[in-house]
Amino acid sequence: MRYFLFLIPVFLFLGCANKEFEPKNPISRELPYKNHKTLYDYTKTTETFKTSKFNFGFGKTIFYDEKGHKLGKFKKIAKNLASYDEKLLIIDENKTIKMPYMIYSATQNKDKIALVFENNAYGLYSLKQHKMIFFQKGGDAIAAQYLGASPVFYQGLILYPLLNGNIAVIDAKTDNFIRNIDISNETIIDNIIFLKIVNNNLFMATPKKIVLFNPNFLITYKDEIKHIISYKNNLYIFNVEGKIIKLNSNLKKLKEKNLPFADFFAPGICRGNIYTVTSNGYLLKITPDLSITVYKTNQFNTSEPLRIKGCKIYNQDKVFFIE
Repeated sequence: MRYFLFLIPVFLFLGCANKEFEPKNPISRELPYKNHKTLYDYTKTTETFKTSKFNFGFGKTIFYDEKGHKLGKFKKIAKNLASYDEKLLIIDENKTIKMPYMIYSATQNKDKIALVFENNAYGLYSLKQHKMIFFQKGGDAIAAQYLGASPVFYQGLILYPLLNGNIAVIDAKTDNFIRNIDISNETIIDNIIFLKIVNNNLFMATPKKIVLFNPNFLITYKDEIKHIISYKNNLYIFNVEGKIIKLNSNLKKLKEKNLPFADFFAPGICRGNIYTVTSNGYLLKITPDLSITVYKTNQFNTSEPLRIKGCKIYNQDKVFFIE
Protein backbone atom coordinates (compact mmCIF):
# COMPACT_ATOMS: atom_id res chain seq x y z
CA MET A 1 0.00 0.00 0.00
CA ARG A 2 1.28 3.52 -0.78
CA TYR A 3 2.11 5.43 2.39
CA PHE A 4 2.77 9.13 2.95
CA LEU A 5 5.81 10.29 1.06
CA PHE A 6 7.29 12.65 3.62
CA LEU A 7 5.08 13.15 6.68
CA ILE A 8 2.82 10.77 8.55
CA PRO A 9 -0.25 12.62 9.85
CA VAL A 10 -0.44 10.95 13.21
CA PHE A 11 -1.84 14.10 14.72
CA LEU A 12 -5.17 13.30 13.08
CA PHE A 13 -5.58 10.30 15.34
CA LEU A 14 -3.90 11.28 18.58
CA GLY A 15 -7.21 12.08 20.25
CA CYS A 16 -8.43 8.50 19.92
CA ALA A 17 -5.11 6.64 19.80
CA ASN A 18 -5.98 4.50 22.82
CA LYS A 19 -9.63 3.94 21.93
CA GLU A 20 -11.16 1.59 19.41
CA PHE A 21 -14.60 0.93 18.01
CA GLU A 22 -16.30 -1.75 20.15
CA PRO A 23 -19.87 -2.68 19.18
CA LYS A 24 -22.23 -4.08 21.82
CA ASN A 25 -23.64 -7.12 20.01
CA PRO A 26 -21.59 -8.08 16.96
CA ILE A 27 -22.67 -11.14 15.01
CA SER A 28 -20.10 -13.94 14.83
CA ARG A 29 -19.32 -14.91 11.26
CA GLU A 30 -16.65 -16.92 9.48
CA LEU A 31 -15.96 -15.96 5.89
CA PRO A 32 -14.97 -18.64 3.38
CA TYR A 33 -11.51 -18.06 1.93
CA LYS A 34 -8.79 -19.55 -0.18
CA ASN A 35 -5.05 -19.09 -0.19
CA HIS A 36 -3.77 -16.43 -2.52
CA LYS A 37 -0.62 -14.55 -3.44
CA THR A 38 0.26 -12.05 -0.72
CA LEU A 39 -1.32 -8.60 -1.10
CA TYR A 40 1.52 -6.09 -1.29
CA ASP A 41 0.16 -2.76 -2.51
CA TYR A 42 -3.08 -1.26 -3.79
CA THR A 43 -4.66 1.88 -5.18
CA LYS A 44 -8.37 2.71 -5.43
CA THR A 45 -8.71 0.55 -8.53
CA THR A 46 -5.84 -1.93 -8.60
CA GLU A 47 -3.99 -4.47 -6.52
CA THR A 48 -0.43 -5.73 -6.59
CA PHE A 49 0.43 -9.15 -5.14
CA LYS A 50 3.78 -10.71 -4.43
CA THR A 51 5.51 -14.03 -3.99
CA SER A 52 8.94 -14.49 -2.49
CA LYS A 53 11.47 -17.15 -3.35
CA PHE A 54 14.60 -17.99 -1.38
CA ASN A 55 17.68 -19.76 -2.75
CA PHE A 56 20.79 -20.30 -0.68
CA GLY A 57 19.68 -17.66 1.81
CA PHE A 58 18.95 -14.97 -0.82
CA GLY A 59 15.40 -13.76 -1.33
CA LYS A 60 13.68 -12.60 -4.52
CA THR A 61 10.28 -10.93 -4.63
CA ILE A 62 8.13 -11.00 -7.76
CA PHE A 63 5.02 -8.85 -8.18
CA TYR A 64 1.80 -9.90 -9.95
CA ASP A 65 -1.48 -8.22 -10.83
CA GLU A 66 -4.91 -9.62 -9.97
CA LYS A 67 -5.00 -11.59 -13.24
CA GLY A 68 -1.72 -13.30 -12.49
CA HIS A 69 0.38 -11.27 -14.95
CA LYS A 70 3.99 -11.17 -13.78
CA LEU A 71 5.06 -7.57 -13.15
CA GLY A 72 8.60 -8.14 -11.92
CA LYS A 73 9.50 -5.14 -9.73
CA PHE A 74 6.57 -3.04 -10.96
CA LYS A 75 3.46 -2.15 -8.93
CA LYS A 76 0.14 -1.81 -10.70
CA ILE A 77 -1.31 1.71 -10.68
CA ALA A 78 -4.03 1.55 -13.39
CA LYS A 79 -5.88 -0.97 -15.54
CA ASN A 80 -3.02 -1.50 -17.97
CA LEU A 81 -0.21 0.37 -16.22
CA ALA A 82 2.40 -0.40 -13.56
CA SER A 83 5.28 1.68 -12.24
CA TYR A 84 8.69 1.28 -10.67
CA ASP A 85 10.41 4.54 -9.72
CA GLU A 86 10.66 6.53 -13.00
CA LYS A 87 9.67 3.58 -15.20
CA LEU A 88 6.17 2.94 -16.57
CA LEU A 89 5.13 -0.54 -17.75
CA ILE A 90 2.42 -0.96 -20.42
CA ILE A 91 1.25 -4.36 -19.23
CA ASP A 92 -0.47 -5.77 -22.32
CA GLU A 93 2.49 -4.80 -24.53
CA ASN A 94 5.16 -5.68 -21.93
CA LYS A 95 6.72 -2.33 -22.84
CA THR A 96 8.69 -0.12 -20.44
CA ILE A 97 8.92 3.66 -20.81
CA LYS A 98 11.35 5.89 -18.90
CA MET A 99 9.68 8.96 -17.40
CA PRO A 100 11.40 12.11 -16.04
CA TYR A 101 10.40 11.55 -12.40
CA MET A 102 9.02 8.93 -10.04
CA ILE A 103 5.39 8.17 -10.90
CA TYR A 104 2.57 8.79 -8.43
CA SER A 105 -0.54 8.03 -10.55
CA ALA A 106 -1.50 7.55 -14.19
CA THR A 107 -4.50 7.00 -16.45
CA GLN A 108 -4.49 5.74 -20.03
CA ASN A 109 -7.02 6.83 -22.68
CA LYS A 110 -6.35 5.17 -26.03
CA ASP A 111 -2.84 6.30 -27.11
CA LYS A 112 -2.42 8.95 -24.40
CA ILE A 113 -1.29 8.49 -20.80
CA ALA A 114 -1.84 11.24 -18.24
CA LEU A 115 0.66 11.10 -15.38
CA VAL A 116 1.17 12.80 -12.01
CA PHE A 117 4.68 12.52 -10.59
CA GLU A 118 5.70 12.30 -6.96
CA ASN A 119 7.23 15.79 -7.06
CA ASN A 120 3.80 17.16 -8.13
CA ALA A 121 4.78 17.65 -11.77
CA TYR A 122 2.37 16.28 -14.37
CA GLY A 123 2.38 15.44 -18.04
CA LEU A 124 0.84 13.71 -21.04
CA TYR A 125 2.68 10.94 -22.90
CA SER A 126 1.78 9.91 -26.46
CA LEU A 127 2.23 6.24 -27.30
CA LYS A 128 2.01 7.10 -31.01
CA GLN A 129 4.68 9.78 -30.89
CA HIS A 130 6.76 7.99 -28.25
CA LYS A 131 7.30 11.16 -26.24
CA MET A 132 5.91 13.52 -23.64
CA ILE A 133 3.65 15.96 -25.52
CA PHE A 134 2.79 18.04 -22.46
CA PHE A 135 4.68 18.64 -19.23
CA GLN A 136 4.23 21.07 -16.37
CA LYS A 137 5.77 21.45 -12.96
CA GLY A 138 3.20 21.71 -10.18
CA GLY A 139 3.35 23.75 -7.01
CA ASP A 140 5.11 22.65 -3.86
CA ALA A 141 3.61 19.61 -2.13
CA ILE A 142 4.73 18.65 1.36
CA ALA A 143 3.03 15.27 1.60
CA ALA A 144 0.81 12.87 -0.29
CA GLN A 145 -1.71 10.40 1.05
CA TYR A 146 -2.07 6.84 -0.14
CA LEU A 147 -5.18 6.10 -2.19
CA GLY A 148 -4.88 9.42 -3.98
CA ALA A 149 -6.96 10.07 -7.08
CA SER A 150 -5.79 9.44 -10.65
CA PRO A 151 -6.16 11.71 -13.71
CA VAL A 152 -9.57 11.76 -15.42
CA PHE A 153 -10.40 12.21 -19.11
CA TYR A 154 -13.68 14.15 -19.13
CA GLN A 155 -15.59 15.83 -21.98
CA GLY A 156 -12.57 16.87 -24.02
CA LEU A 157 -10.55 17.73 -20.93
CA ILE A 158 -7.88 16.02 -18.87
CA LEU A 159 -8.13 16.65 -15.13
CA TYR A 160 -4.96 16.13 -13.09
CA PRO A 161 -5.46 15.69 -9.31
CA LEU A 162 -2.30 17.15 -7.85
CA LEU A 163 -0.63 16.67 -4.50
CA ASN A 164 -1.14 20.24 -3.29
CA GLY A 165 -4.95 20.40 -3.52
CA ASN A 166 -5.13 21.70 -7.11
CA ILE A 167 -6.84 20.25 -10.17
CA ALA A 168 -4.92 21.07 -13.35
CA VAL A 169 -7.18 21.25 -16.42
CA ILE A 170 -5.75 20.45 -19.86
CA ASP A 171 -7.45 20.58 -23.27
CA ALA A 172 -7.32 16.98 -24.55
CA LYS A 173 -7.51 18.09 -28.20
CA THR A 174 -4.78 20.73 -28.20
CA ASP A 175 -2.79 19.39 -25.21
CA ASN A 176 -2.69 22.95 -23.85
CA PHE A 177 -3.02 24.06 -20.24
CA ILE A 178 -6.35 25.77 -19.48
CA ARG A 179 -6.45 26.54 -15.77
CA ASN A 180 -5.90 25.39 -12.21
CA ILE A 181 -8.80 24.73 -9.88
CA ASP A 182 -7.62 25.31 -6.32
CA ILE A 183 -9.91 23.60 -3.82
CA SER A 184 -7.40 23.56 -0.98
CA ASN A 185 -6.75 26.24 1.61
CA GLU A 186 -4.35 24.06 3.56
CA THR A 187 -0.56 23.94 3.37
CA ILE A 188 0.07 20.42 4.69
CA ILE A 189 -1.33 17.03 3.67
CA ASP A 190 -4.10 18.27 1.42
CA ASN A 191 -3.70 16.45 -1.88
CA ILE A 192 -6.64 15.40 -4.03
CA ILE A 193 -7.99 12.07 -2.76
CA PHE A 194 -11.18 11.84 -4.86
CA LEU A 195 -11.95 12.90 -8.42
CA LYS A 196 -15.01 11.35 -10.03
CA ILE A 197 -18.07 12.02 -12.17
CA VAL A 198 -21.27 11.06 -10.32
CA ASN A 199 -24.75 11.66 -11.80
CA ASN A 200 -23.12 13.80 -14.53
CA ASN A 201 -21.54 16.04 -11.89
CA LEU A 202 -17.82 16.42 -11.27
CA PHE A 203 -16.72 15.92 -7.66
CA MET A 204 -13.27 16.51 -6.21
CA ALA A 205 -12.07 16.21 -2.64
CA THR A 206 -9.12 16.73 -0.34
CA PRO A 207 -8.97 15.23 3.18
CA LYS A 208 -10.66 18.45 4.38
CA LYS A 209 -13.60 18.88 1.99
CA ILE A 210 -15.49 17.63 -1.04
CA VAL A 211 -16.45 20.03 -3.81
CA LEU A 212 -19.12 19.82 -6.50
CA PHE A 213 -17.63 21.67 -9.46
CA ASN A 214 -19.60 23.68 -11.99
CA PRO A 215 -18.09 26.36 -14.26
CA ASN A 216 -20.49 28.86 -12.67
CA PHE A 217 -20.39 27.82 -9.02
CA LEU A 218 -18.91 25.54 -6.37
CA ILE A 219 -20.74 23.67 -3.63
CA THR A 220 -18.57 22.57 -0.72
CA TYR A 221 -19.02 20.08 2.11
CA LYS A 222 -16.32 20.19 4.80
CA ASP A 223 -15.24 17.29 7.00
CA GLU A 224 -12.21 15.31 8.14
CA ILE A 225 -12.42 12.78 5.33
CA LYS A 226 -10.72 9.40 5.23
CA HIS A 227 -12.61 7.67 2.39
CA ILE A 228 -15.30 8.54 -0.14
CA ILE A 229 -17.35 6.08 -2.15
CA SER A 230 -20.10 6.69 -4.72
CA TYR A 231 -23.12 4.45 -5.23
CA LYS A 232 -26.35 5.08 -7.14
CA ASN A 233 -25.80 8.83 -7.52
CA ASN A 234 -25.06 9.31 -3.83
CA LEU A 235 -21.78 9.85 -2.01
CA TYR A 236 -20.75 8.17 1.23
CA ILE A 237 -18.10 9.80 3.40
CA PHE A 238 -16.18 7.81 6.00
CA ASN A 239 -14.53 10.33 8.30
CA VAL A 240 -11.72 10.09 10.83
CA GLU A 241 -14.12 10.26 13.80
CA GLY A 242 -16.00 7.09 12.85
CA LYS A 243 -18.94 8.76 11.14
CA ILE A 244 -20.52 7.59 7.89
CA ILE A 245 -22.36 10.38 6.04
CA LYS A 246 -24.65 9.94 3.05
CA LEU A 247 -24.83 12.91 0.64
CA ASN A 248 -26.85 13.37 -2.52
CA SER A 249 -25.33 14.65 -5.76
CA ASN A 250 -25.87 18.24 -4.60
CA LEU A 251 -23.85 17.55 -1.43
CA LYS A 252 -26.94 17.73 0.76
CA LYS A 253 -26.64 15.52 3.84
CA LEU A 254 -29.30 12.80 3.76
CA LYS A 255 -28.28 10.68 6.71
CA GLU A 256 -25.48 10.07 9.17
CA LYS A 257 -24.37 7.20 11.41
CA ASN A 258 -21.78 7.50 14.15
CA LEU A 259 -19.55 4.56 15.10
CA PRO A 260 -17.35 6.15 17.77
CA PHE A 261 -13.60 5.62 17.25
CA ALA A 262 -14.08 3.42 14.18
CA ASP A 263 -11.05 3.57 11.88
CA PHE A 264 -12.13 2.35 8.45
CA PHE A 265 -10.33 0.57 5.64
CA ALA A 266 -11.32 1.72 2.15
CA PRO A 267 -14.89 0.49 1.52
CA GLY A 268 -16.23 -1.52 -1.43
CA ILE A 269 -19.58 -2.44 -2.96
CA CYS A 270 -20.90 -6.02 -2.91
CA ARG A 271 -24.37 -6.88 -4.24
CA GLY A 272 -25.91 -3.53 -3.44
CA ASN A 273 -24.35 -3.04 0.00
CA ILE A 274 -21.23 -1.23 1.17
CA TYR A 275 -18.64 -3.20 3.13
CA THR A 276 -15.66 -2.04 5.13
CA VAL A 277 -13.39 -3.42 7.84
CA THR A 278 -12.39 -1.52 10.98
CA SER A 279 -8.84 -1.35 12.25
CA ASN A 280 -9.67 -3.84 15.04
CA GLY A 281 -11.08 -6.38 12.59
CA TYR A 282 -14.86 -5.95 12.52
CA LEU A 283 -16.59 -6.40 9.17
CA LEU A 284 -19.35 -3.84 8.56
CA LYS A 285 -22.25 -4.34 6.16
CA ILE A 286 -23.83 -0.98 5.34
CA THR A 287 -27.03 -0.67 3.33
CA PRO A 288 -27.53 2.34 1.02
CA ASP A 289 -29.78 3.82 3.75
CA LEU A 290 -27.03 3.36 6.37
CA SER A 291 -28.46 0.41 8.27
CA ILE A 292 -25.36 -1.25 9.68
CA THR A 293 -24.68 -4.87 10.61
CA VAL A 294 -21.46 -5.59 12.48
CA TYR A 295 -19.72 -8.97 12.13
CA LYS A 296 -16.90 -10.34 14.26
CA THR A 297 -14.70 -12.80 12.39
CA ASN A 298 -11.21 -12.79 14.01
CA GLN A 299 -9.91 -13.64 10.54
CA PHE A 300 -8.21 -10.42 9.42
CA ASN A 301 -4.71 -9.18 10.14
CA THR A 302 -5.32 -5.44 10.00
CA SER A 303 -1.66 -4.60 10.57
CA GLU A 304 -1.11 -5.80 6.98
CA PRO A 305 -2.56 -4.36 3.73
CA LEU A 306 -6.28 -5.11 3.40
CA ARG A 307 -8.25 -4.39 0.24
CA ILE A 308 -11.99 -4.80 -0.42
CA LYS A 309 -12.88 -5.23 -4.07
CA GLY A 310 -16.42 -6.24 -4.94
CA CYS A 311 -17.32 -9.25 -2.81
CA LYS A 312 -13.69 -10.16 -2.10
CA ILE A 313 -11.40 -9.08 0.72
CA TYR A 314 -7.68 -9.47 0.10
CA ASN A 315 -5.56 -9.65 3.24
CA GLN A 316 -2.06 -11.07 3.54
CA ASP A 317 -2.00 -14.36 1.60
CA LYS A 318 -5.76 -15.00 1.58
CA VAL A 319 -8.81 -13.85 -0.33
CA PHE A 320 -12.06 -13.88 1.69
CA PHE A 321 -15.50 -14.09 0.08
CA ILE A 322 -18.22 -11.88 1.56
CA GLU A 323 -21.25 -13.45 -0.10
